[in-house]
Amino acid sequence: MQLTKAIPTCEIDFWSDAVILDPYPHYDRLRSLGPAVWLARNEVWALTRYDSVRSALLSPEIFSSASGCMVNEPMNSASQGIMLCSDDPQHLAMRRLFARPLMPKALAELRPRLEALVEHKIDTLLTRDSFDGVAELAHYLPLAIVTELVGLNEEGRRNMLEWAAAIFNAFGPIENARTLEGLEIAQHVIGYVLERLDRASLIPGGWGEALFIAADAGTISEHTARMMLIDYLTPALDTTINATSAALELFAAHPDQWDLLREDPALIPHAINEVVRIESPIRAFSRHVTADVEVGDVRIPAGARVLMLYACANRDPDKFPDPQRFDIHRRPSDHLGFGMGTHVCAGMHLAKLEISVILETMARKVRRIEASNPVRRPHNTLRGLASLDCALVA
Repeated sequence: MQLTKAIPTCEIDFWSDAVILDPYPHYDRLRSLGPAVWLARNEVWALTRYDSVRSALLSPEIFSSASGCMVNEPMNSASQGIMLCSDDPQHLAMRRLFARPLMPKALAELRPRLEALVEHKIDTLLTRDSFDGVAELAHYLPLAIVTELVGLNEEGRRNMLEWAAAIFNAFGPIENARTLEGLEIAQHVIGYVLERLDRASLIPGGWGEALFIAADAGTISEHTARMMLIDYLTPALDTTINATSAALELFAAHPDQWDLLREDPALIPHAINEVVRIESPIRAFSRHVTADVEVGDVRIPAGARVLMLYACANRDPDKFPDPQRFDIHRRPSDHLGFGMGTHVCAGMHLAKLEISVILETMARKVRRIEASNPVRRPHNTLRGLASLDCALVA
């Protein structure tokens, strides 16, 4: 691509450990360069500011998902047929089927069960001097409930979380070691859903079985049903785990905000949005540009690959004043942590329900959250903690 001095350019490696583990100074620099920046080392465009990312997400006819949302061709090709990597009308048809068990009305029936599980878990953790907030609390509902709801057989349930993390790692550039490892596991997962998974082994009434019932009715093909199972590996798994971990760390570091939430539990929905805004679980997805498009003073050519920097946009001071400040009164309902537009996160309502139940229960029982020794995992797509030493004080 012919570049000129007029094009904002940055030499960082977006997928390096240095950028992944301490991203916010790099995000500040990228936003300062403009709404669209050429990442020279990665040979990809990055949309950096809230307005540019939001506008692109609301323009899927230009910023297309149909050629994949990754930055390497093997994974983009292998992902054809999943909902994430499609455009309307195919995307809409799949989403209507996929999202049925994930809508608020359907999830309302799940709430009493979640509440009972969390009540017992928090009571148990209150008796402990310390625990790992990631493994013992953030993982709890996704592994206890979501793996069952999807309805995969024993192999799928046992590996679901590992598979989801590996697939997200495979979104990176092909020369990256995490990408290559993720690609290997992703190929295993695709082989599992297309070849080794016997539909008779699915849990009756699970979300997976519903896909095959739709295939029997002719709504989708069996191949599509099997590929859509991959979409179910991620809703309310990594998003919930990373956001729950971030909430523990943030409320421990800002006890005044925890006091506000305990005094007024009606702030919980806003608190969840603020957690996802300030510590966005998804760093970025990419899009394929279908026609020349101007972003600010930059013309991005057709055929280019563009990163939507959700986490960078969510700390744009032009949109969110004093963006590094954790403030549960902020009410940032239009953050981009769950995406926006046609591809807004289909598992968003389940993620919010799970985190809400945890915070509601803790607000009644926990006076103070203590957290220390955060260990952050380097990951190509996800931002989250690997472990966090925690204690709950009644």
